[in-house]
Amino acid sequence: MSSKLRKLFVSLAVLGNVYVISDAYADQTLVATRNISLKASLDIGGDAFFLPNTNFGTGSYREKRTGGYALIKDTTYAELYGKPILAGQWKTPWGFSVFGQASAIGSTTLGDGDAESISQTTRTPRAVTLEEANLGIDLPFNKERKLIIEGGRQKFQIDDGFLMGKGAYSSGDRGAWWYAPRFAFSGPGVIKYQGKALRADVFMLENNTNNKQTRNNDRPETKFEGFDITWFRSRPGGDGGSVYEDRAAYLTLTYFHVRKANIGSAYDYANRGDRQGMNVSQLSWGGTFVPIRALGISKHFTLYGTFVSEQNSHAGNGYKGVSAYSTYIEPGYTFTSLPWKPHVFYRYTRFSGGKNPHSRTKHNYDTYFLYDGRRYTYGGYWPGEITGMYLSPLSNMEIHQVDLTGVPPVHLLRKADELKLGLHFYDLSFLYPTGSGLSRNVGRHMSDELDFSAEYTFDGNTSGAIAGGVAFAGPAGKALAKAGVPGGMPMPPIHGTSGVLELYFYRHF
Repeated sequence: MSSKLRKLFVSLAVLGNVYVISDAYADQTLVATRNISLKASLDIGGDAFFLPNTNFGTGSYREKRTGGYALIKDTTYAELYGKPILAGQWKTPWGFSVFGQASAIGSTTLGDGDAESISQTTRTPRAVTLEEANLGIDLPFNKERKLIIEGGRQKFQIDDGFLMGKGAYSSGDRGAWWYAPRFAFSGPGVIKYQGKALRADVFMLENNTNNKQTRNNDRPETKFEGFDITWFRSRPGGDGGSVYEDRAAYLTLTYFHVRKANIGSAYDYANRGDRQGMNVSQLSWGGTFVPIRALGISKHFTLYGTFVSEQNSHAGNGYKGVSAYSTYIEPGYTFTSLPWKPHVFYRYTRFSGGKNPHSRTKHNYDTYFLYDGRRYTYGGYWPGEITGMYLSPLSNMEIHQVDLTGVPPVHLLRKADELKLGLHFYDLSFLYPTGSGLSRNVGRHMSDELDFSAEYTFDGNTSGAIAGGVAFAGPAGKALAKAGVPGGMPMPPIHGTSGVLELYFYRHF
């Protein structure tokens, strides 16, 4: 292990141990009367990475302040962020409540910067940005139904976040690219109906972009409006109307229209180009809803999935229109009668693409506001911790994924803590190599990857994880790595493998 990697890991391990052994506690009350409350809290998090043989040997390139690039063969970096939060509530004498929240995020990246072919977070970037700033009213009809109207900067997510969840990104000079602590959309806002078996939202929002801060790597500025409606069944004692994880089963229909988007030349022929005027629809489902009692299927078999359609007949960014889609299907089963109660799932994911990236109609899928990790810290929608995280685009590709997790009956620091171990396998391929600017002769296969993870939860306020993995390059993966080498730089030798070792911690005060 390199000396600089050791220093980063030791620093974060010391911080993580301090937080883990301390007593967990909730938000701090600043004001508390019969009808008014004001609370403060703080989120902190950090991570560290070592990627030997980065990008199959082609490395990661760091832009020099004087011009040109410096090659980093074995990338080492770390990230830190803090988020102070202030939240208040007033229970009015007229039967409804007024609430509001304000927060900011300070973040930085240390070391080499992220391991993308051209790193976005070199030179120790740091920034403090406004996150949430919202005000709303909560109108209860009865104990099971209520209406919430919320305006301003706010988190907003539909189901597992596959289409809707991230309103801001943390690349470039903002720092913390991998941890990605920013989520909030800007207003006007959202109207939410939460019932016993029905959830519906009407929203008019826009993402928070800043290409100056993100070194021209941000998503297009996008203003959109739409709705979603969800039928759900709550878990025993849960509230599926307001908490996604409390849903035992659900079915959701979502639609939004992009009223205005940045169609500057930087997005010409890009996967995220031609958003203005686009109509996006999604049908998603998940949970335990197969009514077969044999083998415990009605209780222990899960089936998650989605289908997203993107259609646009307006010309923009070099295209005459858009017709793209994505889908995934994920059957899983929990073996509750076995030690560790292992859960296994297979997920097939397909992001549409075209043979010609400069065709009249764009077929390459646009991920829009994808948030990864709502249901799993690992095994989410970024296909792996190496190729999927740093090289491959979430477009014009298909993914076969097998995931196995188990919870051993051990407690490390307290009786109620939990350790979850996991194995995660990914098989990545292009649909059309030519659609990503590669030769058709390289074939479709990008890589195979096997990752191991150990996730530790001390309580609801404190958690951490360590993971490692290795990726084996296919012909298309090697070609993709070569394509990322900046022009004018000598081509390093290509290898068949690349690795990763990573850890992170999170603490809520």
